[in-house]
Amino acid sequence: MPLFTIDETRCKRDGLCAADCPAGCIVFEKGGLPEPHEKKWAYCLDCGHCMAVCPADAIQLARFDRRSDPLDRTLDISFDRAEQFLKGRRSVRFFRDEPVDRETFDRLLAVTGYCPSGHNARPTRWVAALGRDKVAGIAGAVVAWMRAEAEAESDLARALHLPGIVRVWDAGMDLICHNAPALAVAVGPKSGITPREDGVIATAYLELAASAGGLGACWCGYLLPATSHDAGVRAYLGLDDGEAVYGALMLGRPARRYTALPPRPAPKVDWL
Repeated sequence: MPLFTIDETRCKRDGLCAADCPAGCIVFEKGGLPEPHEKKWAYCLDCGHCMAVCPADAIQLARFDRRSDPLDRTLDISFDRAEQFLKGRRSVRFFRDEPVDRETFDRLLAVTGYCPSGHNARPTRWVAALGRDKVAGIAGAVVAWMRAEAEAESDLARALHLPGIVRVWDAGMDLICHNAPALAVAVGPKSGITPREDGVIATAYLELAASAGGLGACWCGYLLPATSHDAGVRAYLGLDDGEAVYGALMLGRPARRYTALPPRPAPKVDWL
């Protein structure tokens, strides 16, 4: 199977696809058509840079089942808008008693397919829960692990204040998933190029996409150590032995509206 196909009627013979390919998989000679590099084409990352940079939509990677989608530049936002959006993001722990619809959830998860990934490996997969009953089931599995750690008076229980979390749970308050109507767990291989970084970035992308989509989100911090230490939680999420959890977000419609940007200290920067 060829690496890509070229629509000769569209191609402008400008060589942009070859110049922008990060793996050097494309050969171009002025006046000719792009061709796969005889030795390097096997190293294609499937990143799609060649398709994204082509102004004529003349190239299509064979591994993709469709052509590229044009960018709608009318939707571009100014830096001022982007700055306010990013500064206005808040961790949301209080949610309306409203479900998150599957279509919205699928659309948000699809956005994470475009986040940066080492060598474009994109190893992250998602374990998703829709409905407070399903999210509560995950929270209950985490509490079962916490209870065992607390009863054993382990160092981890003391470090994470697990006895208090369990007591609050028994009193009817969920500090694990905060009664969220949806949960997304980023899962990836334990070994690889950059699986941890990829999972963290994918989770951050999902959080920002959720904010833009009208949902609130917060990292589900207690879930991560539970998946590292408890076989029961891992089994509940369907993790393989070679997999780890690198991020988890509780999601839902925010119960409160934030109207101000609180101050933050200036970043520490050492200029070289």
